[in-house]
Amino acid sequence: MWEHNVRAQCFCATMVIPKAMYVALSGTPGTGKTTVAGELMRKGHIVLSVKDLAIELGAALVDGDEVEVDINALAAAFHGHVSGMGPLVFVEGHLSHLLPVDGVIVLRAHPSLVKKRLEERGYPPEKIAENVEAEAVGVCLVEAVETGLPVAELDTTDMEPGEAADMVLEIVEHMEGGEVPEDFLPGKIDWLEEVDSWF
Repeated sequence: MWEHNVRAQCFCATMVIPKAMYVALSGTPGTGKTTVAGELMRKGHIVLSVKDLAIELGAALVDGDEVEVDINALAAAFHGHVSGMGPLVFVEGHLSHLLPVDGVIVLRAHPSLVKKRLEERGYPPEKIAENVEAEAVGVCLVEAVETGLPVAELDTTDMEPGEAADMVLEIVEHMEGGEVPEDFLPGKIDWLEEVDSWF
C-alpha cells in the first residue's frame, strides 16, 4: 500500500499540465482582423472579440453602435473569464495587444487599401484619415512592441484570408517556442515615404 502511494505521488509530481496560450490579433481597422478571425474560427480555433468581451464583462460603454472599451477593466477580468477555454485562444481587436496575452500578431495592410475598405464601410472622412495615418506610422505595432511581449507583424495586403490565417498559425507555432520568425519581426513594413507623397 505504501509503495503504491509513493508511486502515485511520483507520478503526480512529474505531470505537466500544458499552459494555455493567448494570442492577440491586433491592427488598424481595415487591415483584415475580423476576416482572418473568421477563417481561424472556420479552422476550428477559438477567437474572441475584444468588443464583445468588453460588453459581456461590463467593461464597455455602449451608445447605439458605438462601443467604448474600458481596457483596464477588461484586462483585469480577462484571465478569469477565458481560463479553461482551450489550449490556444485568439483575441481579435485593435486594442487586443493591451490585454494580458502571451504574444501579439499585428495585421498590416497598405494604407490605400485601408482607405478603400473604410470608405466601403461608410466611415466619415475624418475617421478614415485618422486610421490611414495610424496604419502608415504603425500605431498598433508601436504600442504592441512597447508591451515587451513577443510581437510579429503580417502584411495582409496581397493575401487571401485563408492564406493570412495559415500564416498566423505558422507564427503562433514559433511563438510557442518563444521566438518570432525572422520574416515577421517588427520593423520590416514601412509605408511612410509613399504616404507622404500623397500630400
